[in-house]
Amino acid sequence: MGMYVVELGLLVVGAVLLVVGYRRNRRNMLVAAALVLLASGAVPELVTGFTDGRANADARPLAALQR
Repeated sequence: MGMYVVELGLLVVGAVLLVVGYRRNRRNMLVAAALVLLASGAVPELVTGFTDGRANADARPLAALQR
């Protein structure tokens, strides 16, 4: 549920930046809108992959390996 809210929030912020940047002819706002919209699509998979990797990691401290 939390990731859904973040994704939706980034989508809304990106859309607002896109409209405002287009109306005011501000290129920097348009670039920011493109990056935020890109992040809104990529963040859920990034977080899911990170949490899955963390949960399935078999890492041990280096000191345990040197015995």
